[in-house]
Amino acid sequence: MPVELYHLIAFLISVTVVLWTIPDVKTVGLKFGIVDRPNARKIHKDPVVRVGGVSIFAGTIVALLIVWRLGAFTTIPASKQLEVGSMICGSILFFCIGFADDLLSLTPISRLIMQITVASGCWLTGVKIDFLSVPFDGLIHLSWLSLPITVIWLVGMANAINWIDGVDGLAAGVSGIAAVVMLIVTLFMKQPAAALIAASLAGAALGFLRYNFNPAQIFMGDGGAYFMGFTLAG
Repeated sequence: MPVELYHLIAFLISVTVVLWTIPDVKTVGLKFGIVDRPNARKIHKDPVVRVGGVSIFAGTIVALLIVWRLGAFTTIPASKQLEVGSMICGSILFFCIGFADDLLSLTPISRLIMQITVASGCWLTGVKIDFLSVPFDGLIHLSWLSLPITVIWLVGMANAINWIDGVDGLAAGVSGIAAVVMLIVTLFMKQPAAALIAASLAGAALGFLRYNFNPAQIFMGDGGAYFMGFTLAG
């Protein structure tokens, strides 16, 4: 099977899963009161389910599992498969942190400690920034600075996407566009694993926009925002 076909399959599966599951997520969220209630600082007039990130998470992970099963990752060296697996596990854990916050309202410091712990674990397994490219000065190898810079990048991106999730369609739109750009760039750079992840995330984000445009029918919540931010950063 042509490599490019795997990316199309991942994108289409992700979109399909998101569009298929959101109505059920909305029903469950309303039933259990997992909603963002209107107030003077918010533009929506009715309670809106705030765990749409479940569909984004499911769409991305299901797409990756299916293309993995189809053999999309078999051409990747074993060492790189470890890094891919570590990044996917990290994104799952970031989703769990955000989803727990959606349900239980965790304290900011507890969320930050868990995020730093997960990001540090990913660094240990190879998901790291080893050098920086400086215009007109070549590459700067980071040595021991690799760990703090990698953690700041991974945690910072996850929280950045969460912070912009205050306007209907903004976080999903920005993440979807970023994922499409990453897909194109990684394909040109011959990074098939990164391209597959980008394709899956792009499908999930753009599929979610169907229900997240103003007026939003569902919000992604911290779970979805942390998941997309970490995955893009990784």
